Amino acid sequence: MFSRGNEIVSLHEITNHYPNEWVAIEIEQTDEDGFATAGELITHSCDERFVWSAIKLKESFEQVYVFYTGSKRLLQNAA
Repeated sequence: MFSRGNEIVSLHEITNHYPNEWVAIEIEQTDEDGFATAGELITHSCDERFVWSAIKLKESFEQVYVFYTGSKRLLQNAA
């Protein structure tokens, strides 16, 4: 369920590796405006509810960013 390493991965790499999925990362790097650019993968799933439930199970995250890697059109069609 949770990632097993401390590898910091860019959002671009995560989006390419987990297309059309919900992803949660612990933020490790931000841009000059404070937006997440990279982090440690916590969990991922096609089911948004699973991702939110999974991050609630662990309490030691500093800052978590949850996002969808697909297009808005795919997200709207899934609803």
